[in-house]
Amino acid sequence: MAERTYNGFTNRETWLVNVYYRESILENVTNGETVEGNLEYVKEAIKDRIDRHSALTSGIVQDMICSTEITNKINWLELEDHYTKELEFQAKTNPQLEGMYIDDEEWEKEMGR
Repeated sequence: MAERTYNGFTNRETWLVNVYYRESILENVTNGETVEGNLEYVKEAIKDRIDRHSALTSGIVQDMICSTEITNKINWLELEDHYTKELEFQAKTNPQLEGMYIDDEEWEKEMGR
């Protein structure tokens, strides 16, 4: 298990994804989307923003700050685990959410796979 060194996450980049995207990820999952699918969307959105920003500016600072390599630093598996556990906790503690979230194994069974 990776050491959690930045506000409960493995690094600043992972923490920032949680800060900026947490609410929308959790909302989309309770509306029937998967955590994994949401994180993939976030990853692509971040890459797109970097590309658009990079097209507007140039120089060493730009290259250091806005590198698409940054998405490789983000611990996507940690975020997936974090949101999965949070949703499971919410389902257990909030009767209105009960049954709204199912894990991957249950989803596979429902889909007949």
